Amino acid sequence: MSRFSKHQIIVLLLAGFLITGCTKDEVTFTGPPLKIGVMLPFSGPYSFGFEDPLDWAVENINRTGGVAGRKIELEKHDLATGDLLAITNALIADTAIKAVIGPATSSEVFKVAPLFIGGQKVFIAPDASAASLSRAFSGYDYFWRLTEPDISQTKTLLLLAQKGGARKVGLITEESEYGASFEDWFGYFATELGLEVSAIRVVNPGDTLACRQAWKDLADSNPDAVISSINLPTQTIALIRAYRADSRQIRLLLTDTGCFPIIIDQLGSLAENLEGVSFASDPASGFDVSYKTRYNKNPAPLQANKYDAVMLIALALESSQGEGGAALAEALKRVVSGRDGECRWNRDDLRKALNLIKAGTYPDILGASGQLNFDEIKYTDVSSSTYGHWRVDAAEFVVTDYYTSDGSGRISSTASAYQVIASKRQEFSGTGTWPIPEPKTGLKAFLMAGSQGFTNYRHQSDVLKAYQTLKSRGVSDDDIILILADDIAGSASNKSPGNVFNDPNGENLYKDVHVDYRLGELTSEILADILLGKQNASAPVVLQTSSTDNIFFFTSGHGAPDGMVFSGRDEEHLTPEYWTSIFGQMHDNKRFRRIFWSMESCYSGKIGEAVTTPGVLIMTGANPYETSKAYLYDDVLGIWLADKFAYSINRAMLNTPEIDFSQLYEQIFSFVNGSHISFYNYQNFGNIFQIQLKEFITP
Repeated sequence: MSRFSKHQIIVLLLAGFLITGCTKDEVTFTGPPLKIGVMLPFSGPYSFGFEDPLDWAVENINRTGGVAGRKIELEKHDLATGDLLAITNALIADTAIKAVIGPATSSEVFKVAPLFIGGQKVFIAPDASAASLSRAFSGYDYFWRLTEPDISQTKTLLLLAQKGGARKVGLITEESEYGASFEDWFGYFATELGLEVSAIRVVNPGDTLACRQAWKDLADSNPDAVISSINLPTQTIALIRAYRADSRQIRLLLTDTGCFPIIIDQLGSLAENLEGVSFASDPASGFDVSYKTRYNKNPAPLQANKYDAVMLIALALESSQGEGGAALAEALKRVVSGRDGECRWNRDDLRKALNLIKAGTYPDILGASGQLNFDEIKYTDVSSSTYGHWRVDAAEFVVTDYYTSDGSGRISSTASAYQVIASKRQEFSGTGTWPIPEPKTGLKAFLMAGSQGFTNYRHQSDVLKAYQTLKSRGVSDDDIILILADDIAGSASNKSPGNVFNDPNGENLYKDVHVDYRLGELTSEILADILLGKQNASAPVVLQTSSTDNIFFFTSGHGAPDGMVFSGRDEEHLTPEYWTSIFGQMHDNKRFRRIFWSMESCYSGKIGEAVTTPGVLIMTGANPYETSKAYLYDDVLGIWLADKFAYSINRAMLNTPEIDFSQLYEQIFSFVNGSHISFYNYQNFGNIFQIQLKEFITP
């Protein structure tokens, strides 16, 4: 079932001419075929006709005379039955394979991208949309993708909810590269759009029971709309069944992974009127109409991207004269940067484009998915996407409306996703009544990384950077309590043994380090004794402070909506109530003059909101509904070196210690993107226009 506007009917007539009006040219090829490897799920629940657009593109290219006088061939590998890494390594080793298309999911791309980059083989991921891929691999010549990061899809879904009257929204997502994009940006855009977040639930991939419980939890938080970004169809089906069984009037919006045909097959009538957003072809390209004419069915989401992947590789191979590797990577840049006239994706225009490139002229390519404009500096991502608002109607996915992210449609551009700076700034007053403390006589520091394991490298790196900065400013080890898992410098996964870096060109931070406690030695009760100065056998080193000491808290780790994750002897959550009790006792016992806490973790604003103790200022990397963002991915080590908020605090400590706290806020606000850095309890702290950062980092 399809519905077309007047404009689309005209496109349909033209498309019919394009398909039927071209004769089967007799072509003679000179030389062996140019092979493109394809690694996608051609069977199983993730498959829905991927071969059609791939084969159609090859057919059109070969009927125009091929590329550099040679035929294009696809070598297809089914990821539903084959091993991802084995297929990847085989494709990289095969010199006859000039480029690769795939894999499909963001988690798979994250695993293979370093291999393709290291092997200098171009690969185009047509479907993968996780935002973390941009941060990790943008700027590497061999990694390309044809979707904008899911930052834009998140914003589109929230705008769609808002357009329908929602004022309170919730999110169900999963613990994966794909799900993390929505968790990372949901709270950010909700804040920017003035929407209230009711709750966020993150489930493990494959856990269908968790999906049903997540729906109940979300529904109990009374949202107007819930967004679901679950990747596995079986989990989406379980969630939808729970949604259908719930009598409350809550709108459910699904992401692009809600468009799998198996969902309709399994749910039957329960699927009717389901809705959501997915990547779509720009209607002006005519691809959907042409596909319907050729195959007598509507294309599934991202089918046009498969066509475009083959087309772009073919055009670049014409430019590189059939060479792969670095020559092909540079040729791709030339192809996507061309602006000399316009050529579309259809066969006749493909013939024209190939001939122009052969003559050294590069036209502007309008792909099957739409305008193929890439980031002009790093090239990795397309700079805009089209999203379709789909609905299930008579057992088919029907696109009812379109949204664009290039500034020409109904949502503002998020093409430069990680350059998005929050617009919702806090406003502070320079007047008020604050406690006037006695003069400062001492400085103590409490530094803690709350996570364990090499994959959480950045948390210990953040804390070690703060530790080394404090020592460089004259703070002695006797005045610093340092708590780490201390398991990354000597980790078997560390390809730079004995070293810890917070910056690709930075110094080794694991030098002359005195660790007071390792996480595995601690519980939340022991931690409380350390903070409250209660010395005992389990807490031999404690904060020995008085009413004239300033204390600098610096923590980095994971956070959850119910508090800070503390991976000690057992994994615990240090709740807002835990911290209000700690600060309350410290205040009552006159154990500090002022405390400044720089807290790097997701949802850190939850703790900040709860603290009202006089003399305590908390600065967080995220508000109560947001995740904080990792920073500086090292593809050799395979980890993030830092968190962006913590990195910015460390940079300020090192370079601008004289600034006051109002200036610190502005400086870091302008550097950190993707979350709303926030001050909490500043009203009970002092005049932030007069108090300087150096009070907390210099003895």
